[in-house]
Formats: sequence, structure tokens, C-alpha cells
Amino acid sequence: MRSARWLPAGVALVAVLAGGPVAAAQTSDAPDEELDLTQGVVLVDGVEAPMRGTFAYPSFGLGSDPVVRGIVHGVHRLEGATVLYYSLTEPTKGIGSGGVNAFPSDLQEPGLYGYNMASAVELLDIVGLQGYRPLAVDGEALTSATADLQAEPGELAVAFALFPELPEGVTTVDVVIGRDVVAEVPVGDGALTPVVEEPAVLLGQGWPELPSSDRIAAAGAEGTVFGLSRRTADAEQVARTEETVEQVAVTLDANVVFDKASAVLSAGAQSTLADVAADIAARGTGEVVVTGHTDSDGSDTENQTLSEQRAASVLAALEPAVGDEVTLAAVGKGESEPVASNSSDEGQQANRRVTVVYSVQEGKR
Repeated sequence: MRSARWLPAGVALVAVLAGGPVAAAQTSDAPDEELDLTQGVVLVDGVEAPMRGTFAYPSFGLGSDPVVRGIVHGVHRLEGATVLYYSLTEPTKGIGSGGVNAFPSDLQEPGLYGYNMASAVELLDIVGLQGYRPLAVDGEALTSATADLQAEPGELAVAFALFPELPEGVTTVDVVIGRDVVAEVPVGDGALTPVVEEPAVLLGQGWPELPSSDRIAAAGAEGTVFGLSRRTADAEQVARTEETVEQVAVTLDANVVFDKASAVLSAGAQSTLADVAADIAARGTGEVVVTGHTDSDGSDTENQTLSEQRAASVLAALEPAVGDEVTLAAVGKGESEPVASNSSDEGQQANRRVTVVYSVQEGKR
């Protein structure tokens, strides 16, 4: 079977993987063919391979190192797992056997996987705020072995990685490979075919054989699923939000929400608090804790009182609109929990804040 090769070595591949103009693809004994990037496929030896995005990263993480480049071919649901297919190369030295290592050991997840495994890959569900690492059995990742990733300059070595099952509602994921990200890769169904029963596969020869269903069933999910956090802010920077899969924490800038040394809400705060209350009503559950904080200007007693009054003011503004699924509590911390040094004006401004923290209902994350 002919190998997949891009000629001249690395030139066409670099243009494609860098997002450049359509380039010509050629095999060792085939005429030039156009790469149809608009259709999400790349033609190799006349065979269409799906193309969902490209990636590139310095092989050892430094700008002067050889750059590994590649293509994400798909993320697909299987029985009991999710499979990622991708291919990669180094256009001047190649991959493996005297070429570049596809995944240096410092990219591996420490303690979870053994060596010689292409485990420096992750799937990120940024909507559901969940991340996924490859499945493993007794420290052996259910991925391609790095020793099997062999490609001459300009060739693409095909690899796979198996991850835990994705929730039903997940339609796209971000793929992290090495130190690069391919965003919004659609999630399909079923393994790619034809399957080649060889560990080392080049693009255009087929797709690698995946671990058996028994092997997949034996894999534990411990350490392979992790939470993500999302940080956002409104245009006026009145409210900054940090959200995980379980909890939302909103930090209100007291310099905008209140006048200095006052617990009376400003007119501009009403719109921001209405948005916070609406989200609590839509997704919140359990107790909503509103906490006031001050800088160190003034006495401890004055600052404690002011923080309590500000928390109470925010609670009073939220309460009519949060609904019956939650309870609210107001707490004052005074100057006891600074987030910055009070030795500067900027630090004092950061310390003057009110936080609103609440849990998110299952299924509404």
C-alpha cells in the first residue's frame, strides 16, 4: 500500500496546517490533487480523510524547537468511550526513529499514565465546563503508543486516544494537543473505517485498530474527568463572574455599586443586580451567600459594620426576583479577607467588593 506523502517535503503540508491557501497534494506515484479545505476533507492517494482543524506546537515547548504539526480528523462516540483521531508530522525531520518526539515526557499527565503513550491530549466541553483526559488501565493509556508514531518528513502518522463517554447533549468539544487547541470539533458517531490492523498507520492507509470493548470496560474514569472554570465580566466591569460546573461566584465592584463609605446602592447597580437575580432564579439552588468586604481604611468595627450593611443591601435588591428555589444569607467580612495589598489605591479598590455565591442546579450547568 502506498504511503501518504506531501511533496515537496513539508511545503504543501505547512501551507495547509498553517491555514494558508489551498495547496497541491501529491503521493509518491500519483498526480497533483487539490486539497478541498472548504469541504472539511483532505485527499491522500485519492482517499478522503476528514479534516476538523489543524494544530502546531514546538516539540519541547520552546520557540526554537522543531514544530510538530497535524490535523484533527474527528471526535466520535463509541460504546463506553469517545475516540479522537488525529495525525501529525514534523516537516523537516519527521516523527520518531531519529526524528522529533511527538510528545515529550514533560507533556504527559504526571502519575496518571506511564511512558511511551500519546496521552498529552485532552477534550474540553466549555459549555458543560468539563474536561477529559485519556482512559487508562493499570497506568497504560488507551491511546496510540508514541513508538508507533513514525513518519518521514512530510508524512502524517495517524494516532488515536480514547476518552470517557461524553454526555448526550455535547455536540462539540475543543481538542487540546501538545500545547495547541483546535476549537469546536463536532462530535460524531462510530469508529472511522477502514481499520488497519497495524500499530503504525500513515494518513491515507486507513485508521488504527482501537482497544477492545473489554479493555474499554476495564478502564476507570478516576483522574480522567476534571472541572473547568469560566471567567466573564460585563462591559462596565461592575460584575466579574467565575463559574464552575457546580457553582457561580459573582464579584461586584463596590466602587461602582456604592459610594465610598456608603451602603446605598447606586442607580447603575440595579441593572447588574437584576441580571444576577435572573440567573439565580433560572439555575440557582440551595443557599445564596452574599458577602461584603472593605479595604483597611477606617477602624475594624466601622469596616465590619459597612461590609454587613452592603451585603444586606445587595440581598434586599436580589430577594424579590430570585424565586423560591433558594434562600439568601448576608455576611460581612470587613477588612479581614483582602484580595490585594491595602498599601495602594488600586489594592484598596480591589478589596472593596461584594460577592454573591450560589450553586447550580443539576442539568442547568
